[in-house]
Amino acid sequence: MKQLKETFAVGLVVFLVFYSGQVLSARLNILTEHLAPYQIVSEDSIKGFSTEIVEATLKESQYEYDITAYPWALSFRRAKHEKNTCIYSLARIPRRESKFKWIGHIVTSTVSFYSLKSNQIVISTIEEAKKYNAAVIRDDVTHQFLVSKGFVENENLYVVNNYDALLKLLELSSRHIDLVVLNDDLLKNRVKNLKDTAKYKNVLPLKELTMNLHLACSLNTEQKVVDDLINAMKVLEKRGVLLEIKERWKKSMKSIIK
Repeated sequence: MKQLKETFAVGLVVFLVFYSGQVLSARLNILTEHLAPYQIVSEDSIKGFSTEIVEATLKESQYEYDITAYPWALSFRRAKHEKNTCIYSLARIPRRESKFKWIGHIVTSTVSFYSLKSNQIVISTIEEAKKYNAAVIRDDVTHQFLVSKGFVENENLYVVNNYDALLKLLELSSRHIDLVVLNDDLLKNRVKNLKDTAKYKNVLPLKELTMNLHLACSLNTEQKVVDDLINAMKVLEKRGVLLEIKERWKKSMKSIIK
């Protein structure tokens, strides 16, 4: 009997070591988009405020990972279904709550309607904005928000796949786009030339769209992976690592950082 117990104990230890190794050997796919200053995508790297927080979390968790940037609609679609796949910076809103496993808060950001300064648009409500043609990023929370407020696609709402196209729409007279919805940090970081930045104006802050941006994973991500990432983020918070990253970026960001 004693020998049987010892054999069982050894077998259990071997199983636990093997299982732990199997989980830790999982390589995580991390998806995002180019959205400066949160994610700054260049030919050979992905940097930015949110990327620093996400990478610090992944390194603390000791999982191997790859970070890849795509147009938002593709990253979002893949992150909902693929195994061991996570996404950032994802707005945490009620309709998404049950569709992802949420790891942790990255930043709170603000959003507004923008127009060309030369266009004399004055609005004080979303209802008034419906008189104009607006453009948003496909499958972004701003897209879903305007639809919920009564904007109609291909009537007074147009969707595009990236922010470069979004800003260009304002200057294409043939498209008749009057307004675009932008994160307030994006314009400052997207358009580096001050002369070009001065062409745009904030015409209506969308207070309802103040967004809590998160790191989140697909429902098909192993629960141990999720738990490890959550714990890693909490450890970094306690050590002050996340606060240090936020303080370093404050000067170049307009959004509320919490």
